[in-house]
Amino acid sequence: MKVFLNGQEIEFAEGGYEYIFLKSYQKHHKETIKKGNGELTIQMYDNGVQIRTLVTKEEVATLINREVLIDRPNKKIYILEPDRQAIQKEDGSVEIVN
Repeated sequence: MKVFLNGQEIEFAEGGYEYIFLKSYQKHHKETIKKGNGELTIQMYDNGVQIRTLVTKEEVATLINREVLIDRPNKKIYILEPDRQAIQKEDGSVEIVN
């Protein structure tokens, strides 16, 4: 199965990835639309983050309206904010620097 995040193919992770929000949220809304060829899940958060995920038999494609960094060893996706910085380490992990 192919997995895409913001247009780039990423490694499939059994059990999926965990989202790490650098700007916390209080409320969110989730809606799933199911059709014969797959399902679309839309998640909206009160911190301004929007996540759209389309799942079909062949692929999973997710769009997040923020820059992201993938922590591959720990199966986490860091959702970045303009006022916060993070770096990708050589081992594939992510470090928050402020």
